[in-house]
Amino acid sequence: MFRLILFTASLIATAGAAFASPPAIQATAVQSAPSVERRPATVTVLVPTDEAELVVNDSPLGGSGKSRTFETASLPPGRQRYTFAVTWAPNGYTKMTRTKTVELRAGEEVRVDLTVEDPADRVRVIYVPTPYDISAKMVELAKVGPKDVVYEPGCGDARITIAAIKAGARRGICVDIDPDRAKESKANVAAAGFANRIDVREGDALDVKQLSDVTVVLLYMGEHFNMLIRPVLWRELPVGARIVSHRFTMGDWESDESITVTSEEGGSYELHLWTITREVKQRLAK
Repeated sequence: MFRLILFTASLIATAGAAFASPPAIQATAVQSAPSVERRPATVTVLVPTDEAELVVNDSPLGGSGKSRTFETASLPPGRQRYTFAVTWAPNGYTKMTRTKTVELRAGEEVRVDLTVEDPADRVRVIYVPTPYDISAKMVELAKVGPKDVVYEPGCGDARITIAAIKAGARRGICVDIDPDRAKESKANVAAAGFANRIDVREGDALDVKQLSDVTVVLLYMGEHFNMLIRPVLWRELPVGARIVSHRFTMGDWESDESITVTSEEGGSYELHLWTITREVKQRLAK
């Protein structure tokens, strides 16, 4: 009986030791996860002018000069998206905006060049009305007739499109990015009795891509705008469509005709005419 009791006590002691927490298991349980290293990225941004306004992820970045340095917050591993937008005035009547989105990694040193022209650039042009008699001369140079659908980007008060309808155009489309100008255009179109023939829209004319029905485009928007809309006109307009621009040209696309007209209000005005041909459309494809 005594031996049995001793054996039982020994077995219980051994079992108790077995149920104690193993040191190795305890050590594994208290280990902490490895730390994640976070580091900033450094970006050198090139902008078109010394006075250009630079915005990073919708927050203005101070400073001046054509080269600006931006340091991100500390970034975790992986790619992080940053959007850089620059706005500048190449002349007294135009404001340009160029945007680029890049992916950054922690610790990187990156160069972002915002001086290169981009088809996605956006342009705002101040409103300067064309004299009424010059508007009529633009319509005359385009040889507007009863089969024509006229499109005027940046229509201002719609006077040029109204002149085209008065000259016999079948229909007109006006677009202006300024809500006040679009409202004024609608009022003028209604007052002229053409509300059922002229479609006035508020928005960015560079976003209008469906122009296959348009046969005449009338412009007074500046060279920067003309160069951005030029590939859209080449691609979308039908062969035979005409484009007339007050004052501003189309880069290396030579006009079919350029004339100088004297206004009754005083001053001389240059008007330029281009025609969409099959050769022009082939040029776009190159």
